[in-house]
Amino acid sequence: MNMGIGITEIMVIAGLVLVLFGPKELPHMFRDIARIFAKLKLYSDKIKRELDEAIKLEEPSVPYENETEKKKKNLRAQYRSNTEKLTAQEKIEKSDAIWKHCITTPEYQNAKTVMIYVSIGDEVATRTRIVEMLYEGKRVIIPFYKALTNELGIAEIKDFEKDLADGAFGIPEPVEILRNNFFKSDLQLILCPAVAFDIYGSRLGRGKGFYDMFLKEIKGRVSIFGFGYDCQIYQQNLPFDYHDVTMDQIITESGLILKK
Repeated sequence: MNMGIGITEIMVIAGLVLVLFGPKELPHMFRDIARIFAKLKLYSDKIKRELDEAIKLEEPSVPYENETEKKKKNLRAQYRSNTEKLTAQEKIEKSDAIWKHCITTPEYQNAKTVMIYVSIGDEVATRTRIVEMLYEGKRVIIPFYKALTNELGIAEIKDFEKDLADGAFGIPEPVEILRNNFFKSDLQLILCPAVAFDIYGSRLGRGKGFYDMFLKEIKGRVSIFGFGYDCQIYQQNLPFDYHDVTMDQIITESGLILKK
């Protein structure tokens, strides 16, 4: 900020003081000038801070994104690209192989109640499997989005055609009348989708966090399996947040990934 007084003006004032009052008054004059300048600078800095704050309020805020989220975003793009490259026939054949591996596990064979997702897009196909489980007599539990609490709910269906309807994010969900608070404690096996998994059991979802929040409550009490293609398996450690939940087993067309 320009104070309006330069070095020339100061020299003129000093000369006048020297002529009128003598050299003894010069130190006092310079101290007074220094105090004045200090106060002016203090007020100048204060005004500048207030103007900066006002400008910041007008600027759109940029959401903070940590390094883990940046890595996850890049990996999601990479692994979505991997599944998009699969042909429709390859997805059918690989999904069939994954299901065959799943039904040979003791966890599936012993489970009377299974929570399973309704597949969309490039996910491992499950729609035919849901029908098969209903025919076998297993209790089939389907997740749905609870908008009020921003979390997953679960409900039992008994007819694939009649009991499902288009829901949030384009994913079929149980119709409203069936959403009667099925107890998580009654689940015996959970089958999860993902964008990617790693060889240690970590899961990379779509980024909403719904599954992780849901699974966190029952991890260790219910078996949790992840379904994915071989091209969705990351050979290193996925970036991991405190809220992420690992799978008890991951199944691809090649078989069971995690060694026990």
